[in-house]
Amino acid sequence: MKQETENKTYTFKTEGEREVGVCIAIQKIGLASISDIIEKIENWNGKLTEKQAVKCSENLRRRGLLSIDLSTKDEHGISIQKYGMKSIKLSIPEVAQIKDIVDDESLNPLKEELDRSKKTQKKGMKTFDYYVAEVAFKTKGDIQGFIPDSKGIIKHYREGKNVIFYPYHFKNWFRDNLPLINRASTVIGDIKFQEGIATTDDEMVLVEKYITNIESGFHGSKGTGGRGSRIIECLPKGTIIKTSFVIPRQLIAPEKFEKALKIITGYGGGFGGGAKLSTGRLVIEKINITESMLWNDED
Repeated sequence: MKQETENKTYTFKTEGEREVGVCIAIQKIGLASISDIIEKIENWNGKLTEKQAVKCSENLRRRGLLSIDLSTKDEHGISIQKYGMKSIKLSIPEVAQIKDIVDDESLNPLKEELDRSKKTQKKGMKTFDYYVAEVAFKTKGDIQGFIPDSKGIIKHYREGKNVIFYPYHFKNWFRDNLPLINRASTVIGDIKFQEGIATTDDEMVLVEKYITNIESGFHGSKGTGGRGSRIIECLPKGTIIKTSFVIPRQLIAPEKFEKALKIITGYGGGFGGGAKLSTGRLVIEKINITESMLWNDED
């Protein structure tokens, strides 16, 4: 019986066939998540992995054939990404077996449109759908300052009463820890970072830190300026730092961003001045992800 079931399962032979199957599934469903697409094709005795479904859907979307809908939310209030047909509207016959429909001549207009869009797609052009994640971090450990004052105390940047972290502070921290979530550090340029603002009524903590290079304040195993210590200003533990990230959906899906950030804060390198040897850590206090992309060509 198991052998008979396996023989009835149709495995797509080419990426073109997979794209046809994905288009048929989406048109039948209306708005479909990746799991919806896979389930529909399985109901037609077809076989499509999650990786294949995501790749086909994103390729079709980049070619202007699919749109994204984020109006549906899960039980946690996080938007569920669903795909809908954008420019192809065909009357699809009833499907009993996916293998019977892939080579159906009535789908030739669909195949021609898929081929045309693939040939005319601009090469080398990266197109992203961005979403915004507003994050409030709570400090854990010593978040060290960056710049020495006239007395040699390494302090934080300030604007009035606020302590400021510049976009490159978050960028450097994020880049070093991207491999933890299976993303190459080289993609850091696709993420946009904003300033972080920390407000606290508590006094800054002054900590004496051992350093190797006294002139630069560099914390390392080797140095050229002798060995000694520096007084470093640190944010009090429990201080809230608010910032926001602008993330391409294709790099980290919105529903996975909080999990990714928990891994980075939990297992990644330190944050703040002298980060490589710093004990400064961040934990997530609150996170809010926007419901829709920043820019939609359909609007």
